[in-house]
Amino acid sequence: MSRLLERPRVTLAVLILLSISLITINFNASRMHIGSLKTVVADVVNPTKSALDTVFRPLANAYHGVENYPADQREIAQLKSRIGILARSHFEDLGALRALTQLSRLTDLPFATTLASTPAEVIEMTPSNLQLTFVIDRGSANGVAVGNPVVGDAGLVGRVVQTTSSTATVLMLTDPSSTVGVRIPKTGQVGAAVGQGTGQPLTINLVVPGTHIRRGAVLVTSGLQGELFPPGIPAVRVTQVSNPSGDLQESIRAVPLVEYASLQYVAVLKWTPGVGS
Repeated sequence: MSRLLERPRVTLAVLILLSISLITINFNASRMHIGSLKTVVADVVNPTKSALDTVFRPLANAYHGVENYPADQREIAQLKSRIGILARSHFEDLGALRALTQLSRLTDLPFATTLASTPAEVIEMTPSNLQLTFVIDRGSANGVAVGNPVVGDAGLVGRVVQTTSSTATVLMLTDPSSTVGVRIPKTGQVGAAVGQGTGQPLTINLVVPGTHIRRGAVLVTSGLQGELFPPGIPAVRVTQVSNPSGDLQESIRAVPLVEYASLQYVAVLKWTPGVGS
């Protein structure tokens, strides 16, 4: 740093000496043709001055930047705080809109139209290595019973497996112990959608080889005798279909129609296996 400061001082001394020399020569030799000498000195001085400006201008800017640094940091922190508040408000509004949409759709379901239902809020997600479930805020005091199907605005969610007076536990379709009888559209062929665990697609078993089924097809509950669900409820969407040579059934994978992570409201259908509505 001392060398950096010493160099401009030396240069400045040279400039002063050159200026004094120029004045002296100009005074003592006014009749001499020294215009060319002035030009030479100017050619030496001007690049040096430009070089000094180039060196010291960033230093001056840096000094002013350091001087204003605390104020700039405070302003940046205030702006970040405002952005955070606006972002939280935005996401809260989106969550409220999503919840309102789910609630409004549950009042006018395009399926299970003949069954009475009770709306409920999801108050706790409790997936574990043992069981994939969630808890709703309606229980036996609200007429909810073990075995009742639970649906979302898009289709089947699961079934009630446990109740208290004020809450109920719902088993998800993806749980390995969950099996749903399903019907393939147009063909009338039936199969069984079996859960495979967190993050895994369901397998559709018992579909005979050669059955016409396309990827993207929505399978509905079959409602056969002894089934756990009434007929006609959209249950899963087919994501993969294949027919390995020699297999005794189609290899089919499917996913639920509902997004469990964003599920806020559901409807409990007043229907019990073996009894009905």
